[in-house]
Amino acid sequence: MGYVQSGKTMSMTTVAALARDNGCRIVILLAGVVTNLLKQNATRFRDTLRAAAGGHEHWLIINSADGISRGSDAQTLRHAVDEWRDGTIPDDQQRTMFFAVLKHHVHLDWLVTLLRSTSLDGIPALILDDEADQAGLNVRPGKEDPSTTYATIDRIRASLPHHTYLQYTATPQAPLLISIDDMLSPDFAELVEPGAAYTGGSCFFSAERARTAVRHIPAADQFKAGEPPDTCPDSLVTALSAFMVGCAVARLRGKPRPRSMLVHPSGRKADQKAFFEWVDNILRRWSTTLGNPKDPDYHDTLEELKKGYDDLRRSDDALPPFADLQQPLMLSLRRVARYKVNSDDGGEVDWANAEEHILVGGDKLNRGYTVEGLTVTYMPRGAGGWNADTLQQRARFFGYKAAYLGLCRLYLHPEVATAYREYVVHERDIRRQLKEHAGKPLREWRRAFFLDKRMKPTRSNVLSDPLYRQDKAQEWFVQRYPHVDANAIKSNRDLVLSFMKQLEPKRDGSFHKHRVAEASLQRVLNDLLLEFRALRETAGWYAQLVTLSNLLEQEPDTRVLVLDMDGPRERAPDKSTGALTLHQGRSSSKRDGVYEGDKHMRSPSGVTLQLHTVTVKGTDTTCSGLALCIPAARREADIVVQAQRS
Repeated sequence: MGYVQSGKTMSMTTVAALARDNGCRIVILLAGVVTNLLKQNATRFRDTLRAAAGGHEHWLIINSADGISRGSDAQTLRHAVDEWRDGTIPDDQQRTMFFAVLKHHVHLDWLVTLLRSTSLDGIPALILDDEADQAGLNVRPGKEDPSTTYATIDRIRASLPHHTYLQYTATPQAPLLISIDDMLSPDFAELVEPGAAYTGGSCFFSAERARTAVRHIPAADQFKAGEPPDTCPDSLVTALSAFMVGCAVARLRGKPRPRSMLVHPSGRKADQKAFFEWVDNILRRWSTTLGNPKDPDYHDTLEELKKGYDDLRRSDDALPPFADLQQPLMLSLRRVARYKVNSDDGGEVDWANAEEHILVGGDKLNRGYTVEGLTVTYMPRGAGGWNADTLQQRARFFGYKAAYLGLCRLYLHPEVATAYREYVVHERDIRRQLKEHAGKPLREWRRAFFLDKRMKPTRSNVLSDPLYRQDKAQEWFVQRYPHVDANAIKSNRDLVLSFMKQLEPKRDGSFHKHRVAEASLQRVLNDLLLEFRALRETAGWYAQLVTLSNLLEQEPDTRVLVLDMDGPRERAPDKSTGALTLHQGRSSSKRDGVYEGDKHMRSPSGVTLQLHTVTVKGTDTTCSGLALCIPAARREADIVVQAQRS
C-alpha cells in the first residue's frame, strides 16, 4: 500500500529486479485497464530494468499494448524455458521474461494461452497486480460463475506452478474488504513509504495549505454531468491565469520542467469537448492580445493575468515582479500544448515536446496515470457515489511537488474538497493499523477504520460481507445481547466484579442510586474493555474500541466516569429479536422523586461507562452488560467495520 503518485511503480520495478537477481524467470505486470497507463508503466519498467541490468538482453520484454502475436511469443517463451533449464548458462547471464498485460479479457486470454504452451514446472514467477483494487476483483462474489477478468487471472495463476502474486495499490479498501477466503484476499500487507519531497493529502488538505492551495468552485460554475454551462466558467479563467503565470515563473527559475494543468470536468466526452474549446479560446485570446500592446483589450488582459499572479503570491513570496514575467508569459502562452485525453482523441502526451501542457479529460486521467509537473487542477465534478477509493484515485495532483508547492492550486467542487479532507483521516488510520499489524497474517486483522458516513469504502459489487457503520453523532453504544452465551456470561461477570472491586465506587447523589468511580482510559481499556466479550454485536463493539484507542492515542490523559448501575434489574428478551433493553427510561416515584433515565447518567463532556447487572426474566441467568457513551466531540470520525467473515 502506497500513496497516490508516491512511487509505487519504482517499488514494483525494484521488486522485479530483485526477483530476477534471486532466480525469478517470469515477471508479469497486470497494468490497469487503459492503454495509456499500460504504455506509460511499461516504458518505465523497460528503461529502468534494462539500464540497471547493464544491457537489453537480460530482459525479454513483451507489451500486449504493442500487439499480440500468439505464435512468435510462444516460440520466444519455449526458447527461454530451454535456456532456463540448461545448466551450462550461469544464473547472472540468464534472461528474464517480462510481460506487460492489460486487464482486459482478450489480453489476459492471450497470456493464458501463451503460458500453457509449454511446461513451467519449477520456473519461479512473479505477478505484479498494479492498481490491484481495480478490474481484477470478482464482481460476482457468492455466485457460481465468477466475473470474467477474475476467472482469467485465476487461470493465469494456475498456469504458473511456482509463483508469488503481489498486489499494489494506493486505495486498498476493496482488497482488504473482500472475503478473506477469496483467492485475491491478501495474506500480508507492507507499506510503501514516500520520499521526503512527497506532497499528498495531509499536505494539501492541512488547515494551512488548504487556505492557500485549495479553491472552491462556486455554485454558479458547477453543473450536472452532460449539461455543461452555456458560457465559460469564471473560475476556469482564474485557474488558467494562475497556471500560465506559474509557467512564466517556472521559465525564469528553470523548474519544474515540464509543467502541466489538468482539467477534469466529468466523465462525459461532451463536457470535455466544451472545456477544451474554452481553454483553447482563452489561450488564443490572451496570446493575441498580449502580442499587440495597442490592442484595446491589452491592459484588461494584463489585469486578468495579474489576478493569477496575486493569488500565487499568497503561497510564494519569492515571485519575480509581474513586469518581469510578461516576456516568458508570452512565450508560454504561444507554446503551451493542449490535449483532449479520451477515447476520441487518445494520443499519448509527448512530455518532451513542450514545456507547458494542458490536459482535458476524464476517466483516462484517473487512477495510475502520471501527469508530469502538475501544478494546477481544475475539477468541477462532484463526489458522485462517494466511493472513497474512486475519489482518491482522481487525485493526480499528489506527488513530489515540494520544490514548487507554492505554484500549485486545486480548484475543486466543495463536496470533493471536503471528501479529500475526510479521506486524510481514513488513510492515516488504515496505514497506522497496518503498520502495527506488520509481520502478522492479515486474516487476523479486524477490518475497522475511520470513514466519513457520507462515503462508501469501495464499490459494493465486490463485497460479500456486510459492513457496520458507526455514526460519529451516535454517542451511545448499549449492549443488547449480554445473555446469549454461557461462557461469555461467566467470563464477563467475573471480569466486571474484579474490575469494580479495584475501583471501589461510592454513591453520589448526582447520579441517583448508582455508585460512581473514575479511572484512566488506559486502565479501563486494559483491565476491562479489551477482554470483555460482546457476542452477536462484535462489529459495533469493536467500533467503540477503535474509537477509544484512537482517543487514547490523541489524549493519553483521558479519564472515564464509571457507573455501577443500581440493580440487578429484571429484563425480558424481545419476542422477535431476543434482545434485552438495558437502558431504563424516565420514571418518578414519591420515594425516589424523578429519575431522568439511564441515558442522562453520564459525564457532560467526557467518556462514560455504565456497568449493568441484569437477570433474564423467567430464567436463573444473571449477566453483566455494558453501555458506553463517547461524546461526538471526542470521536474523530465515523467508523466502518466489516461485520462478519465468510
